[in-house]
Amino acid sequence: MRDERRKYATRFFCIERGVNGEKKGSNQGVEVFVNPSGFNQPQSRRSGNGIGNVMSIAHPPSVFVSSTCYDLAQVRYDLRSFFESLGMVPVLSEFSSFPINPDLGAIENCLAGVNEKADIFVLVVGGKYGSETENGKSVTNLEYLKAKAKGIPCYVFVQKPILTALSIWQKNRSGDFSGIVDSSKLFEFVESLRDPKENWVFPFEYAQDIIGTLRAQLAYLFMDALAIRTKMLRSGLSETLQDLSGAALLLAVEKPFAWKPRLFNQVLSDEISHVASMKRDLNYGLTIGKAVKLGNNPVEVARWVSVKIGELQSLGESINILFNTAFPKAFHAPGEPADVEEIVYVGKRLAEAYRYALEWTAEFRKIQVEDEFRHLLELIARMPLNMIEEIEAFSIDLNQKLNDAEQRYEETKQPQSVKITLTLTCPDLTEFHDEMNRLRKKFGFT
Repeated sequence: MRDERRKYATRFFCIERGVNGEKKGSNQGVEVFVNPSGFNQPQSRRSGNGIGNVMSIAHPPSVFVSSTCYDLAQVRYDLRSFFESLGMVPVLSEFSSFPINPDLGAIENCLAGVNEKADIFVLVVGGKYGSETENGKSVTNLEYLKAKAKGIPCYVFVQKPILTALSIWQKNRSGDFSGIVDSSKLFEFVESLRDPKENWVFPFEYAQDIIGTLRAQLAYLFMDALAIRTKMLRSGLSETLQDLSGAALLLAVEKPFAWKPRLFNQVLSDEISHVASMKRDLNYGLTIGKAVKLGNNPVEVARWVSVKIGELQSLGESINILFNTAFPKAFHAPGEPADVEEIVYVGKRLAEAYRYALEWTAEFRKIQVEDEFRHLLELIARMPLNMIEEIEAFSIDLNQKLNDAEQRYEETKQPQSVKITLTLTCPDLTEFHDEMNRLRKKFGFT
């Protein structure tokens, strides 16, 4: 088996807090200083197309209230009135305003409500665990997990008697606590909620306890939003950056630890997620779209194949240019401000290369040829599969390495170097060459 490999790029990210000098690098790649949180290098303000010209969002925030309904009916009603008094849109499943998709079941509608409508999530836990789903989790548990995955602000409230009994239950998990909860799974849920890595859990006795806490917490949230808005106005982001996802835009504006490679990777990840359905089509072998029939002339087929392989080679060369030319330009030298637009450009163009590889593969599935040439096209269609998987893995690997490096820095307070390598490999082409030789001998073309 032949191993044909092209190593397109190797980069070093030197992750350091508070360092602005130059550091000697390796001749194996480029070292880029990743500035810490608080890095505040001014950038030029562009007149006429900055973020300040964007209209404010034309709707108030929606607040999804998740809890069991019957035992907490009054609490839910009071919370609805509270949010309406603030001009927010409360989303509660027992009211007629709750959005329903008639094609979905009750659980699916609840989860869709979180995913599609919720800007803020409020979880209220009383003594009832609620209806269990097929995986054993309650609906409120699933709603909470959906909100966490969405990345929206989550405020968690648990009745005081449950929190008081939790430590007793942890020492005697087989005990009878039916006077407090209807299922021990509720204690398990609350235990997971109290994980320091997950949330701050607020105790409550009455609805007014929740309302008082939310009044203060929403004020803090509002202040955070004002601070971010001010940073966005001062940053002078161009219109080309205003279509970034919230996560990417936050990195560009706040410039936290390792923000430059994180911004690049966030843009790449966002763009890859936009074509997730195309990747699924590829995985399932779907062929969607108009078929194209090639002529029966062997020379015509061979020429078309040659053109398509040339396109794939050009794609690999373009990725090489992105990493060896555009990438260093975007990050600039140590101590110099990075070019945010260039970072976004490189991330988006690499994602575009990923998309093109998917489209290139899908195109072969739409081609109709005589049986004599079908195996050849099947072999060629597999060529970019390694590239597709390796770009996906590269993004995941980069995120993990940056997280690990930041953790090491927090533990040691020493500079950390992260070696990032994107290696695109060509699969074994022995079978392809054998098939081409067979067709050449049979039809006499070169």
